[in-house]
Amino acid sequence: MDDLSNKVVAITGGATGIGLALAKSLGVEGAKIIIGEPRQEALNSAIARLSELGIEAISAPLDVANLSSVEAFADVAWEHYGRVDMLINNAGITGAHGSIYKVDIAEARKLLDVNFFGVWHGCAVFSARLIEQGTQAAIYNLGSENSLFVAVPKSVAYVASKHAVFGLSESLRNDLPDFIHVGTIFPGYVDTPLTAQAEGGMNADDFAEIVKRQIKNGEHIIVSHSYNMVHIDERHAELKNAYASYAPRYKGDDEYDVATLIGAQVKQTKEKS
Repeated sequence: MDDLSNKVVAITGGATGIGLALAKSLGVEGAKIIIGEPRQEALNSAIARLSELGIEAISAPLDVANLSSVEAFADVAWEHYGRVDMLINNAGITGAHGSIYKVDIAEARKLLDVNFFGVWHGCAVFSARLIEQGTQAAIYNLGSENSLFVAVPKSVAYVASKHAVFGLSESLRNDLPDFIHVGTIFPGYVDTPLTAQAEGGMNADDFAEIVKRQIKNGEHIIVSHSYNMVHIDERHAELKNAYASYAPRYKGDDEYDVATLIGAQVKQTKEKS
């Protein structure tokens, strides 16, 4: 989506942090923005800031953990603009810190309801409408460096939620029609209200500019913090060593490969029909 002019972009959690930074970055290129989150005062403040930049934007209250709320958010977008060209599932929370045997399970479920099922709800609601709409569109889900390795200790619910988001995105990318692009955004440490307890993160506006360049180039793996490759290489090395030691390659080893087996079954079914 190299030309953002007049594109309609819906952003969950778009009133603060990365969501607002993306709204500003995409909006200054002519995109029309709709942001959603639960706090009306935050929405009002964000719309005022976007308006100051000359960005056309509207807002709607949104609780991504509630499927009906996501449906209503989509209704507002289509009723106001008549279409949506891009969804950014950005809303997320932190919490449930500590060792797993000490974490309050209710707090962990709340985090997963927002960080994972909130993304699920957005993808489910918007993908159905985008398929019916039938035009080129895109869905981007906010993962994290924690989707790729454990960056934050004693945050098992958060890390698990972000691993799950990456899996959801990749599955969705495989399942949706080709005219709907699906990507995952992998922030490293970005200075936002979510990370207010620490200092030293990348400026959110700078991060949004890095993301925008990759969105315009049609990437589906959207990255930023280069040092992450140190940790990614460590994880890949562990996987490669495990396979080399206990499941080394051999001629015909695709005999148990699930993708190969399913592909053969599909081919046989088509041949019989």
